[in-house]
Amino acid sequence: MKFFVAIAVVALAAGAWALTIDQQKKAEAYAAECVKSTGVAPDTPVKLKKGEFAGADDKTKCFSKCVLEKAGFMNEKGEIQEKTVIDKLSVDHDKAKVEAALKKCNQKGANACDTAFKMTECFYNTKAGLV
Repeated sequence: MKFFVAIAVVALAAGAWALTIDQQKKAEAYAAECVKSTGVAPDTPVKLKKGEFAGADDKTKCFSKCVLEKAGFMNEKGEIQEKTVIDKLSVDHDKAKVEAALKKCNQKGANACDTAFKMTECFYNTKAGLV
């Protein structure tokens, strides 16, 4: 199955990561909730899933944060929850590869939304090494 960014950001961007049907449904629900709460265009999740990150505005970055928070990958302070990311993504992927991707992608941004977006984009670009 496709990993709908992150479950949607890491979860949106992790487009090629395998998720269980239940995880995929949760990711899609998170994305739908976050579209409403952030006010991004409804096609934003689709664009991110395709790897279209250029020109992202603040709403798009905060959409990433919203999804990561709902997935438990980030707390309200904008801190990446490394153990949760590793536990959830290691179910179907080599734990060492997930840890390496997290180490590479856990980058601080200008604010919590920017941090989430950077992580989403990095995981998308790193996914080939995980599957």
